Amino acid sequence: MKPNHYAISYIDEFGDIQDASFTHNEYHNLMELLFDKYLQEWGDCKGRAWCGTCHIQIIAGHTSSKISDDEKHTLSKLDSSNANSRLACQIPINAELHQMAFKVISENDYGSYK
Repeated sequence: MKPNHYAISYIDEFGDIQDASFTHNEYHNLMELLFDKYLQEWGDCKGRAWCGTCHIQIIAGHTSSKISDDEKHTLSKLDSSNANSRLACQIPINAELHQMAFKVISENDYGSYK
């Protein structure tokens, strides 16, 4: 039986390791979850994959959601983008994210996940 509550860990914009919890389909995407409960100052394009302000790098775990052409284009413009980069606005909230770890990429590049 699948758990009703799920958890993720992330390194915030200040380099601190944080935990977040959610239920299946509680939010449309990862950006909405983190913006509502934990972070501020991101999601300038409101989830359209245009701005790159919700750039994350996956440290542990994976998501099977495909990278769209818009997301690829936006990531290609970001200096800090790498093979583990995604836009949080393009990652649906579901059980697949349980125990995923990622880093929020910002102008302040602090912290590492251990």
